Amino acid sequence: MSDFLEVEDLSLGDLRIIFEDSGSIKKLRSMRSRGALDPVLSLNNRVIALLFAKPSTRTRFSFEVGINQMGGKAISVSENEMQLANGEKISDTAQVLSQYVDLIVLRTNRHGDLLELAKNSEIPVINGLTNHSHPCQVLSDIFTYEELVGSLKGKKVVWLGDGNNVFNSYLQAAEKFDFNLVYSGPERFAPENKIGFDNYDFEEDPEKAAKGGDLLITDTWFSMHQTQKERTEREKLISDYSITQDLLKVAKSDCIVFHCMPLYRDKEISSAVVERFFKIFLLQAENRLHVQKAIMKWCLSQT
Repeated sequence: MSDFLEVEDLSLGDLRIIFEDSGSIKKLRSMRSRGALDPVLSLNNRVIALLFAKPSTRTRFSFEVGINQMGGKAISVSENEMQLANGEKISDTAQVLSQYVDLIVLRTNRHGDLLELAKNSEIPVINGLTNHSHPCQVLSDIFTYEELVGSLKGKKVVWLGDGNNVFNSYLQAAEKFDFNLVYSGPERFAPENKIGFDNYDFEEDPEKAAKGGDLLITDTWFSMHQTQKERTEREKLISDYSITQDLLKVAKSDCIVFHCMPLYRDKEISSAVVERFFKIFLLQAENRLHVQKAIMKWCLSQT
């Protein structure tokens, strides 16, 4: 059994196994109702704990639906529903849950909590999002790109806006899948630790960054914990990095746009671009289901 904490922890071979399984899982789901069980019950009678300290739509629903389809049983709780809220140590929680369930998915504000949970758990732990990274989202995105276009190898991928947790996972993925990743945004929002990433460039000018791009990506500029005042100040600093129709004109003619949602129209992305690429955004969301099912299967199949 193995944890799934960061993209960089897995070999390219293991990532390819996950993608192959994702494709097979998706194919087998065709023409089946959403509540129907998978033909192969990879989680047959397994119990999966979903521990969510942060609100979630796509991550929670995709994991719960996937677990049910695979024949498993999901137990979803928030941090406030557990003794963690009253100061119980994460290490104790990890060891207790290891007696009850077969796998843990954690979504938390604190990346250190994820590492502490995994260190003390006797069962696999999956990173469902932390303040540092979001590997489930990025693997799903790459699977989506390969499904729509083909290999990302050698492609120019441009991230506009805030160098956030999703971007950090893209940094790791660029090394694994050998694509060129460009960050364009205010330098103060650029990722802090870029040492060891050979496929990364920074370009403050969004038009220069987007020129010749194969894939443009953005994410919400705002975090859930920010006040309205903080959001207003942040928007002033980052407003020049919205993906618009004009910006797309300097990218390649067949360039596509990704947004993992939730999205804010006419903030990080214009309404016109949303309308043009919304079906792709929905495909990204759908593929979270298939890829996460493959990740759970991979975690439990490792010896």
